[in-house]
Amino acid sequence: MKKIISVIACIAIIIGCVFSVAGCAKKDAAAAQIVLITDGRTVKDDGYNQSAWEGVTAYGDENNMSYSYYQPSLDEDGNLSVETIAKYIELAVNNGAEYIVLPGESFAVSAYETAQLYGDVNFILLDAYPHAEGEDIMHTVPNVMSVKFITDQAGFLAGYLAVIRGERELGYFGEYNSKNSSAYGAGFVQGAQFAADELGVPVTIDWAEYDSPFLDYDYSFTVRACYEEAGENDCKVVVENGTGSGTYAEGANVAIVADPAPVGQEFDHWDVVSNTDGVKDKKINVSSKDKPEMNLIIEKADCTITAVYKDIDYTYYPVRVLDVDGVTEYSAQSVSENGECWVEAPPAPMGMVFDHWESTAADAVETPDEKGTMVKGVTAEITLTPVYTISEYPTFYIDVATGDGGEGESLGNGAYSTGEEVKISAAVPQDGYKFSHWETVDTYGYSANVAMENEFHANTTFEMVDRCASIVENMYNKGITTVFTGGNSNVDSAFNAKWNYDYDLNIIAAGEKTKDAYSTVVSDYGEAVKDCLTEFKGGSIVKADCSTGAFWATFVAGNTEAGDKATDEQKEEAAKEKEIQDKFDTVYAALADGSILLNEVQDGQVGFEFCQVFNQSKVSNCVTLNGQFRSDIVTITD
Repeated sequence: MKKIISVIACIAIIIGCVFSVAGCAKKDAAAAQIVLITDGRTVKDDGYNQSAWEGVTAYGDENNMSYSYYQPSLDEDGNLSVETIAKYIELAVNNGAEYIVLPGESFAVSAYETAQLYGDVNFILLDAYPHAEGEDIMHTVPNVMSVKFITDQAGFLAGYLAVIRGERELGYFGEYNSKNSSAYGAGFVQGAQFAADELGVPVTIDWAEYDSPFLDYDYSFTVRACYEEAGENDCKVVVENGTGSGTYAEGANVAIVADPAPVGQEFDHWDVVSNTDGVKDKKINVSSKDKPEMNLIIEKADCTITAVYKDIDYTYYPVRVLDVDGVTEYSAQSVSENGECWVEAPPAPMGMVFDHWESTAADAVETPDEKGTMVKGVTAEITLTPVYTISEYPTFYIDVATGDGGEGESLGNGAYSTGEEVKISAAVPQDGYKFSHWETVDTYGYSANVAMENEFHANTTFEMVDRCASIVENMYNKGITTVFTGGNSNVDSAFNAKWNYDYDLNIIAAGEKTKDAYSTVVSDYGEAVKDCLTEFKGGSIVKADCSTGAFWATFVAGNTEAGDKATDEQKEEAAKEKEIQDKFDTVYAALADGSILLNEVQDGQVGFEFCQVFNQSKVSNCVTLNGQFRSDIVTITD
């Protein structure tokens, strides 16, 4: 029986190579009987590649067979192409490979299209099944043995482990469009319920899928400019034709930026006027009067600073950017003949993202698929129209609001995607007030957890955070302490929520070992590789589950045994850990021999429907699912 073990994860450096053999062999680095082709990462990634490689090396050493691995290079988008895989398969075959191991879904299309070209070579496809490009139809190939991991058992172990370790408020962060996610989630609920019934304790489970059409969740939030009463010694700055207006304390360093010049003009200089009796204009401390961006140091004087423009006396052409309606003008600037300029598209409408530029001079637009781009070699008037498309992923609307004490409109409203830079500007303060800081609040009354460049500056920026993490944060807000992420490709969102919210909260992961997780139910590719090499069955899809030792779980807080010199507290802790280990081993054995049978997610059934089905039975009073579902989840056979 596999034990729950403590894991210290290492950071693997992923090294790409251009079609080269990256490996070591027992006998010859080129000629090998067993070849592993990695997914582009190394065999020391502390993940699937390393696990598979350990299976290859163990079997090779035990059976006196040579082995090697190839580490392909990824394309510019970080993907492993079918064409690249085909080249490495050909290389392995030419060098005498009898078995080729392919770890994961990245190889599913190659197992269907390429493997059958080499009928004399045996292929092992792990955690996937052969299928055509763009299809989700399971195929069998005569010389391919596929391994399907029974992930509902892995989910069961995760749920059981959480509850027997004392967690009572659980969450499952799933993915609606993933069969794998539904299976993991169903198993998690069943494992938690099994433990809850065993202990006779109430357990609550929230199930949320970030991409579910049934999830009524508002990702939007408000960024509010906040103001406070000005002090007697604070100074008022008025910036005409630019930004930087406000009331500031003595010694403040204020960034002053001129507005873009009207078409046909260019910035000339700043006019600086003192508005305080006894202070001359020249005493207003500005870093430069000749640059459109400069700094002002506040020194006991109110002032007015005005950007002054002059007519252009050389050949120029207007470069105009239209607004989201494709009609009104969003921005315009004058560019010298054969010159260049930078343009940015306006924020996207709700539910949409920037797609590309259409232009009256397409060749001049350097990167037409990026919302910020250079326009070069201007020899005529150019109009650029931003084109938006419906977003495949959630977009998040930001409302930039003006708080009490402000006057006018604060800028930056719009829909943004994760990673986009958001520029915000606070409205000028009313007389007697000054800008204080920015605050954020989502529609549920909680902070949006964005990291601003400077939250105390009226004009600042921030990178749009991963708002999908707000679903997990909402779970934490309701008191959930442990979230399971098995089967969710957006797993990083759960960790982002943890770092944003509270480091003491727990994430349980699945699949690859995850160093930041409280625990991981690991899919053991190595065991599967050894089993397939021991008894290869071409044209089959076999299962990997507890009966084959397919899973094991990381992390126990202490040792299960205490030495003679241990304190009473250490002995008590060791006894608790041994009890947890024994319970886990018992459940693992019951899953392996069929004593515990799970209700599986049916084909086409998603998490929401799974919850509904279990709600109808209402046998267990220990588990509350999503706050309203109670379910009969586990059947135990004698």
